[in-house]
Amino acid sequence: MEKKRLFYMNRKAIPVLVFALIVCITSSAQKLKVNYENNMDSLSNFMLQYYRMQNVQSFHLTLKGDFNGKRAKIHKVTCNNGIFTECQLLEDYQHFILSDSIEKLDFMAVPYGKDRIRIACFYPVSYNQKLFEDTLHIDKMKILMETYTAGGDSETPLMAYTTGIPFKGGTWFCGLRESGVEPRLWYKKYGIDGYTFYVITLEEDTPPDEESPIYVKIAKEGGYGSHIQ
Repeated sequence: MEKKRLFYMNRKAIPVLVFALIVCITSSAQKLKVNYENNMDSLSNFMLQYYRMQNVQSFHLTLKGDFNGKRAKIHKVTCNNGIFTECQLLEDYQHFILSDSIEKLDFMAVPYGKDRIRIACFYPVSYNQKLFEDTLHIDKMKILMETYTAGGDSETPLMAYTTGIPFKGGTWFCGLRESGVEPRLWYKKYGIDGYTFYVITLEEDTPPDEESPIYVKIAKEGGYGSHIQ
């Protein structure tokens, strides 16, 4: 009788376990893996000298994941005095569609005037479409830096403009890169403040309807298209 009861209980548990497994697989499939290449490494000697003279920084990002035609949104996250503020960098009418399991982005930072820096993100496969441009105040101790570690939720960090881990006499950039600590925890763990980082999130795309007078699609397949009602 006891064996029958255990068998019945196990049969009831199987659907729950299967559902949990499906949820686990699905959530892990949504995670993006970001690889970085320093664009400076591919420059000619002349251009490399010019970029360095102008204090230009540039990275080529490769995103890998199960995109399935999902819409990507990019947000800017800024930490000031331990308080995080966020804003969306793509307009609502811009539908940035990731249609492949591998996508590429380029980030570039260029000094602008005496006290500002312009950071731009490009989508190379769509005529080098500029997705956004952001202006920040210059800080001589900050650099455009890779964010190797993602958080536990749906967002994936792409790039940061930050100092390194502070120590007496300077900051340790390599230590921050390789720390395994996500950008949202840099302030709490290392006391790093006044930094900005950019994250990407994925969602199902909603096609334009009669209520959407302007629609811009940016995608690897289908190119760049728009309609205005």
